[in-house]
Amino acid sequence: MTLSAPVDWSALEELAARAADPAQGPGHVPGTAWRQLAQTLDRLEAERAWIEIVRLRRLFTPLFARDTMGGFPLLLRLDEAAIGAARQMGDKRTLASLLGAQGHNLHRQGYHQEAIGVFEESAALYREASESFSSLKSYYMTALCHRALDRRRQALQVLEEILAQVPADDPWRGNPLQVQAWLAQDEGQLAEAERLLRQALVYQRQTKDPDILVAGTLADLGEIQGLLDRPDEAEQTLQESIAILARHGGQYERQAARSRLKLAELLMRQKRYEEALSRLDEADDLIRLYGHYYDLMWRIELARALIFLRLGQARNAARKFRTTLRYRRELELPLGLLMRQLLRRLVQGSGLPR
Repeated sequence: MTLSAPVDWSALEELAARAADPAQGPGHVPGTAWRQLAQTLDRLEAERAWIEIVRLRRLFTPLFARDTMGGFPLLLRLDEAAIGAARQMGDKRTLASLLGAQGHNLHRQGYHQEAIGVFEESAALYREASESFSSLKSYYMTALCHRALDRRRQALQVLEEILAQVPADDPWRGNPLQVQAWLAQDEGQLAEAERLLRQALVYQRQTKDPDILVAGTLADLGEIQGLLDRPDEAEQTLQESIAILARHGGQYERQAARSRLKLAELLMRQKRYEEALSRLDEADDLIRLYGHYYDLMWRIELARALIFLRLGQARNAARKFRTTLRYRRELELPLGLLMRQLLRRLVQGSGLPR
């Protein structure tokens, strides 16, 4: 179709590049640039310009693939518009890709049940488009969501199906192995969790641009080393994770906050409470820059509550427990699930719920 007026694609491409620049991030883009995006989207939607809407969304693919877009309503609206446009066009391959990205962002923010439905639709569409490996990757993500909802048996079943279909020499195997390590930790099998994480690292270091995968797995490994009473080794591993993420500017603040949270938990177990609170403050500052990552925010507040409890600051502890529960309610996660996770992992000595 012919548009009523041409789209200034060069200006929009510049906006997308600035928003995805690791040294800046979307928070440093001026409001006038975002208004241009909003006005363009308004016009394309009004004219039912489905192809152009998908093109506009594709400009921001690097940003959607990272951790920073969940707090930007305009980007979320663009995502929904592109998904709707792909449905209108009947483009299964594009729709599957867009749904996969949406599922990742829902999972990152803690909306795990909603993410499962999105990933399952993405996997089915990829199968219909004869893209079996892409379908497998969307299906794999449901394992992470099931585990977060304490459905460990379902998560393990998905992972076993995935690993049976991925060749032994494929570096992508590091991803399901890392999640298997989480499940082993959930069961208190710390030595097995460490073995799986080290195996995952071997695979992940063979991938293209491995930093983010490696940093996340190092954070998990450092946590396990601490739980196995090797605190010096654990702290070194966690600091390595933090240093890797520091090289990537503002685009992976959720991961950087997660690594600091795990370091704070290690320091807490060593009774280094002030240092632990300082690391939690850093994690909090990082995560609040980019929207509603409640799934990480409630863990930060829970760690603070436990530290205040150990310091005998009952009022501060109670306040942080209330904040923890408020964030859980935002995610529609029941209190009973939190208590089961917390009690099981504390009794087993396998750390706080992730």
